Amino acid sequence: MNPKQRENLRLLILSTINMARGYGVPMDGIRMGLPPQLRQLDADDLRAEVQYLIDKGFVALEGKVISPENREWKITAEGRDFLATEGLA
Repeated sequence: MNPKQRENLRLLILSTINMARGYGVPMDGIRMGLPPQLRQLDADDLRAEVQYLIDKGFVALEGKVISPENREWKITAEGRDFLATEGLA
């Protein structure tokens, strides 16, 4: 994947999580929000891109009390602001 494709993937992930409007999105939900040609992305690669967005402060792991092993991610205010300033929200 070249740098531009990786940037587009990150924007797609962020936009997919943003569409949940405050609800957590599981990894399968993130994958389904991607175009068909990216849904076959290796699970480790997809997790790495989600982790990148966490590290940037755009996404946060939702703190689940019941069944925390079923991880879900939410967009942060910083992530929403980024999408808005880029005209992607």
